[in-house]
Amino acid sequence: MLIAHSGDKIHHPENTLAAFEAAHGLGACAIATEVQFSQERTPWCCGGNALEFSPAGISAPLHMLKDRDLRTLPLNTFPQLVEWAQRHRHLEWFIHLSLHTLQTVGVEVAIRRLRDEIPGAADNFVLLTADLRSLRLARSLGFDLVALQVPSVARCLSADVVTLAPDYLFIHHASVDCQELPPGPWQWVVHEINTAQGAVHWHHRGAHHILTGNLPLLMRSREASNVYGI
Repeated sequence: MLIAHSGDKIHHPENTLAAFEAAHGLGACAIATEVQFSQERTPWCCGGNALEFSPAGISAPLHMLKDRDLRTLPLNTFPQLVEWAQRHRHLEWFIHLSLHTLQTVGVEVAIRRLRDEIPGAADNFVLLTADLRSLRLARSLGFDLVALQVPSVARCLSADVVTLAPDYLFIHHASVDCQELPPGPWQWVVHEINTAQGAVHWHHRGAHHILTGNLPLLMRSREASNVYGI
């Protein structure tokens, strides 16, 4: 499948409901978004290390800002995403927590806050991070599906990763140093691929899914449609 990175960020501000809605309208079956936490520990959909909104006079890491200030910006909270996602249950969501966010907020606090916002089963939400401990905790707290970011293919062969057996492994295309991605109890997601040729290329090298920042282009591509079953 093609996973829309931050929604349709070609035509809308990334990580917003407008971008998610547009990606859904294009036919996406999965969307990836990053979540960070405000000063009050409210989860917001937002990527990057710092916010830069010159017209609003805001330039600071999100975790230093209060909810009242963030509500003046073109941002959406994770609860707003969840409410929207309840009306589109066929969509799968990859919720990324960066190592910086986990260190700033605390692993258990961050994961519990997200899980508490999801009513009932979390079967269409996949927690994505580079931290194994966080994914083990996520499973114990009710996230059925987890995804691990790996820096290299060799990392997936380590005992701790094999024992965890994440549902997905995310890897940057430039970090793949072998001809074919090795099979395992997981599915490979290669990022960020923004051309039809690249999508076909990585399918032949063992990628089950592609994370793309140019969903409109790949959705229009017959080649990408053929290999990823769109």
